[in-house]
Amino acid sequence: MRYLKLILVALLLSSWGCATLSDTTTEDPGLAPTQNSFFYDFKDIRVPEEMEIQTDKSIISPSDSGKYGTMVFRGRAEPISLFDFFFNSMPKDGWSLVTYQKYQRFHMVFTKENRVCMITIEESPMWYTWLEIKVSPKVAGSAEPAYPTGTQPLTDPYQTYPSSGSGMDSERTLSQ
Repeated sequence: MRYLKLILVALLLSSWGCATLSDTTTEDPGLAPTQNSFFYDFKDIRVPEEMEIQTDKSIISPSDSGKYGTMVFRGRAEPISLFDFFFNSMPKDGWSLVTYQKYQRFHMVFTKENRVCMITIEESPMWYTWLEIKVSPKVAGSAEPAYPTGTQPLTDPYQTYPSSGSGMDSERTLSQ
């Protein structure tokens, strides 16, 4: 039992030494986009090789102007390193950073021509990091939001939508 503990400690120390040694050989953290990465369905969004696609949680829809949808990945990567990867690689692929949030859960929003990309990075308690990439079309038209923001109160909100049962003279059936 004593020798087993010594062997276990020796293995842990040697693996820690190798991990430290491999970290010292990286040149610059700013070079993250040059690490091995792949394009999946979105041909202008790179994903690091450490992340594995979860096809049962992903959905992509084609359209005339490209593909839209959600791609979900799982892997063993540090969330901050994934954040740095996308922070550096997305602008190189033509995306502009709109905003981001860091640390508890990482959120990044990028925009490009007629599309918006939202990236969420979250560490799970099971030693995995989850990456979600959502791409959707931009809302066409003016710069005003397509939904009410609540800054201008409605004069009478009940005028727009009738209350349940009001204005109905007869009951509707499935055949109508």
